[in-house]
Amino acid sequence: RIRVPGSGYYVLLMITDGEITDMDATVNAIVDASDKPLSIVIVGVGPESFSKMKELDGDDQALTSASGRRVQRDIVQFVSFRDLKNNGPLLAKEVLYEIPDQLTGYMKSRNVKPLPKPKVSSNWFGEVGHSDSFRTPGGGGG
Repeated sequence: RIRVPGSGYYVLLMITDGEITDMDATVNAIVDASDKPLSIVIVGVGPESFSKMKELDGDDQALTSASGRRVQRDIVQFVSFRDLKNNGPLLAKEVLYEIPDQLTGYMKSRNVKPLPKPKVSSNWFGEVGHSDSFRTPGGGGG
């Protein structure tokens, strides 16, 4: 396994049933983390409107900290469970939707290039000899 320095990436999944009460501190933390190898997915459950969570998503307007620093990249995705609870595949799609662009955007900003595609022989299965792996002692298999 080849490990490229700086190629690690993390996804934080937060499930909440309430609104944020410390919006400024949360925005500051997101702005501070926006240059880190991180995506934050927030799933809102319950009857709340989650208007502040939608604001954190940053799709409509880039987040700005109390000191005036702008988020370097969008790292937050908010999904309302209530809106998608009856459609599991769509819920999964929405939860994961922004992560590929967030991941590749981070790697590009750090000049981390993908590893080359591994070379696999066209006769790979024949080389493994999978048909022999099912033989049993005394005959019978294969």
